[in-house]
Amino acid sequence: MRLVLKLFLGLLATLAVAVGAGYLYLRQSLPRTEGEIRIAGISAAVEIQRDRYGIPHIFAQRDEDAIFALGYVHAQDRLWQMEMNRRIGAGRLAEILGPSALETDRFLRTLGVRRAAEANLRGIDAQARSLLEAYAAGVNAFLAGNPVLPPEFWLTGARPEPWTPADSATWTKMVAWDLGGNWRNELLRMRLSKTLPLARIHEFVAPYPGEAPPEIADLKTLYGSLDRGGVQLAEDADRLLALAPGEPPEGVGSNNWVVSGAHSTSGKPLLANDPHLGLTAPPVWYLAHLSVAGRNVIGATFPGVPAIVLGRNDRIAWGFTNTGPDVQDLYLEKLDAAGNYLTPDGPRAFTVIEESIRVKGAPDEPLQIRVSRHGPVISDVSRAAADQAPRGYVIAFAWTALLEDDRTLQAAHKIARAGNWQDFLSAARDYQVPQQNMVYADVEGNIGFVAPGRIPVRKPENDLKGLAPAPGWDARYDWAGWIAFEQLPQQYNPASGRLWSANEK
Repeated sequence: MRLVLKLFLGLLATLAVAVGAGYLYLRQSLPRTEGEIRIAGISAAVEIQRDRYGIPHIFAQRDEDAIFALGYVHAQDRLWQMEMNRRIGAGRLAEILGPSALETDRFLRTLGVRRAAEANLRGIDAQARSLLEAYAAGVNAFLAGNPVLPPEFWLTGARPEPWTPADSATWTKMVAWDLGGNWRNELLRMRLSKTLPLARIHEFVAPYPGEAPPEIADLKTLYGSLDRGGVQLAEDADRLLALAPGEPPEGVGSNNWVVSGAHSTSGKPLLANDPHLGLTAPPVWYLAHLSVAGRNVIGATFPGVPAIVLGRNDRIAWGFTNTGPDVQDLYLEKLDAAGNYLTPDGPRAFTVIEESIRVKGAPDEPLQIRVSRHGPVISDVSRAAADQAPRGYVIAFAWTALLEDDRTLQAAHKIARAGNWQDFLSAARDYQVPQQNMVYADVEGNIGFVAPGRIPVRKPENDLKGLAPAPGWDARYDWAGWIAFEQLPQQYNPASGRLWSANEK
């Protein structure tokens, strides 16, 4: 009996020590919110006040110092979220999660989100670059303090590397990926065409209620005319559909609205924004207030990104919802005997990128990525072996977010500093991916709406209209430029005094 009692007391003591150690560890991993910290990287003192909700209010004399502090508090509060986000975008999950994450890594590396983000950094203006670097310095200042890391790092064995501007740029691309996935329906139409006529396909992939089905080429005839490679394409479509993001249920979507002072008791405009980006823990959004030399901007940020995405400053307020245009097209690239792909001007060699994926608990995984003039060959991801011989056709992915001259990174700071409608429009010109419905109000009583974004122009002779994978060797299916900013939806001070958008399609 005494032995049992001793064993029980010993177990109880061990449990108490473990609970105490766990509690101490978790307490030490919480952010420090009081006192003074001396760190390099800022030009003058910065004050960070936390309100009763934990929202940081940052007071600085320069934009770069405020953004530095934003990076610091993001790292304090959301470091694991930021770590996972950048690993997702860069295709580096297998490093910490093992072979189960390999398929995701292969796909995202082939897609090239990280490559596109790095290319965009070379084309943005000096101010945007400076803010991205200041933000990265703020995150790294927190890491340099040797903080007790969140428990997820201990559980996975991961160690955070220094943050870079490319990490921030990559996550903005992944937000665009989350908000636009019409390529899935292209694959679905191609797959259904194997057994169904076009009229029945329109029933499965239906237009919006009240709209007529689009008039496009007969898909069964188009894909049936392909040679033996058509069988392989059907198999690729099946595998890619499994990788594609699922469709959200109907009735789910963001909304925003703005009314003029004619509809408010104060006589001033009212603006509201209700973004629906999914319920997660921690949340997608992070609220923050930046005050720079008396200029204020407050609103919602993405951890990992140095910007107030939705919010207000001392002069204007703005809100976004997703527009959801068709900015993704799939192309069937026909291969010749040498493994080149056909173009309207003859055969062309793929651009080939060799990468290696580190895998926790397993050897590194080699990855060969092929890129055509339209974009990365995503059907390669579904192949069983990297050295498998070409079998007629591959599927390439065109997406506006993969273009090297995307300037969206420099739009957010300009919007946050805008003081009137013209400033806001000027900033919106740089906002290219993803297209958004932006509502606007200012202290002068003006309201407005604009839907900026880079939208492909499809030629009149394009009889697929971007709704199904197109023959990549036929020039009529190539994009013919972009819809001009002036032709995108805009309204300013409408007679009704009301503007709104709601994503319920």
